[in-house]
Amino acid sequence: MSQNAMGTKFCPDCKNVLPLASFTRNRRNRDGYSFYCAPCSRARVVASRRSRLGSPKTRNGQGPKDVPFGSKWCPECGAVKPLAQFPRNRSQSSGYGSYCKPCHNAIGRANREAHGGPRNYHLRRRYGITAEHADALLAEQGGLCAICREAPAAHVDHDHATGRVRGLLCFNCNGALGQFRDRPDLMLRAYAYLTASGHTPLVPLPDWTPSVAVGFDPTDPRPEDDPRVA
Repeated sequence: MSQNAMGTKFCPDCKNVLPLASFTRNRRNRDGYSFYCAPCSRARVVASRRSRLGSPKTRNGQGPKDVPFGSKWCPECGAVKPLAQFPRNRSQSSGYGSYCKPCHNAIGRANREAHGGPRNYHLRRRYGITAEHADALLAEQGGLCAICREAPAAHVDHDHATGRVRGLLCFNCNGALGQFRDRPDLMLRAYAYLTASGHTPLVPLPDWTPSVAVGFDPTDPRPEDDPRVA
């Protein structure tokens, strides 16, 4: 008589014969149950995740369990301090930051030194350019939008398909490109539509092409952390 007929199954990980209730259902297997028992299956999932992503980045659940009321443990310096020594943070359930103020400030300084400040970090992470490149583009455009040449250029415009930065635009022009889905044919139809309804075209502005070449080539062998500037 098979083990399944007896209501049991052998788990090859823990080497135990266990009741079928210890195994999750799996229709892809012939017997209708998973290959490993539930605890061993969960352990395998955790081990696989850690092998791909590394150890958990969070420190939740660590530290002393007997932290007195009105105090908090700082995982950076390992000290238990009064809540007044932690910065406020509404996004946290406790209402306070994870690190005490000295550690919070030290981590912030280290990040600024490593990434050149929050603006530079955002530009590199989001668009692959540095603050220096953005400032050079802004100077070339005279501080004005590359399309309308009227409003301040406050937004980085990039090609969503290639990641290549095209220039700096104002809020309205940047939004208009998005509404037209970056399709020149729709923009030309809109131009024809307006002129056909009686709108007199303005004197065309001279074309502007940035001399600061920005963007990246997926075939370029540069390291991934280099800015996407040609």
